[in-house]
Amino acid sequence: MNKHFLFLLLLIPSLIFSQNAKEIAKKCMASTVSLVMEDNSKQPLSLGSGFIIDEGKVITNLHVIEDANYGYVTISGESRKFKIEGYLAVDKINDLVLLSVPTLIETAIEINENSPEIGEKIYAIGNPKGLSGTISEGIISGIRTIDKTELIQITAPISPGSSGGPVINNDGQLIGVSVGTLDSGQNLNFAIPTKYVSKLIQLPKTQITQLNIKSVGKKNNQSNSVKGIKEGIEIINIEWSDGHNAKMLDGFSIKNNIPYTITKVKLLFILRNAQGQMIDAFEWSDSSFSLGSMKYGDYIKPFLAKYVSSVTGQLNWQRVSKRKTGEKLEIRILDFSIKE
Repeated sequence: MNKHFLFLLLLIPSLIFSQNAKEIAKKCMASTVSLVMEDNSKQPLSLGSGFIIDEGKVITNLHVIEDANYGYVTISGESRKFKIEGYLAVDKINDLVLLSVPTLIETAIEINENSPEIGEKIYAIGNPKGLSGTISEGIISGIRTIDKTELIQITAPISPGSSGGPVINNDGQLIGVSVGTLDSGQNLNFAIPTKYVSKLIQLPKTQITQLNIKSVGKKNNQSNSVKGIKEGIEIINIEWSDGHNAKMLDGFSIKNNIPYTITKVKLLFILRNAQGQMIDAFEWSDSSFSLGSMKYGDYIKPFLAKYVSSVTGQLNWQRVSKRKTGEKLEIRILDFSIKE
């Protein structure tokens, strides 16, 4: 047999079964979803990613749906919203949940249950920084065991919004679920292996349970963030001053607890009455106004805080700046960008 012909025969299998990033994206994007979770007032609570495992069924990280009462999923490139009816199975130890989305009839992702190998090329798909349907390339850099639970360490970045998204091998098959942790002050990117996904799928499913899962909790060595990077941004030092028959919001600090420089912070202000009912709500972003030390295009370095001042002059027409006795203000982090 001709040596060149033999070489081609040996090469063909790798050409067939190895796909480039563009082919993998085309194959797997349709199985990847964005999740928007909402509180009891239908206000945004958290964002995340997930993937379709079967008709009407989506898997994501459990922490993505924590404390949510409602939620919906979307598919990249589409405007349709698919309501999350509840959850079918939960794995609190491995931070996984199987959701019921009955109207979602799309292609399910293919699972590879083989043990991952260090050095293997992978692709993380999700919605980092609020960008729908993005793919990042990396390799498996290690296999770690934490509290008797196996995790795949990967070099592909996992940014806010990517948590719960699929990690795909070079054949377009699921090998893990994205989850970010902070370990000893350093950001490490991990994926939950598919063996735990398979166990979740095999758990008994008798009925759909309504959303309202409370705090998942953290393992001791995951000091800041198996719950996701977004929890590392805090609102602190809220200051009020006396106004005419009301307290006026003077300012607050946005504190960055993650090892990235951040910018374009978006907040949600919610004003509640003494009974806890929502009276008013509005969004604010650091590019909306030029406020104090948080100017347009400004950024917050890791582990530092920026004070947003002079709020009264800009926002006193908003109900939230005229807090009356018994009313409470809640400020939530909706989104931010990581400065490249």
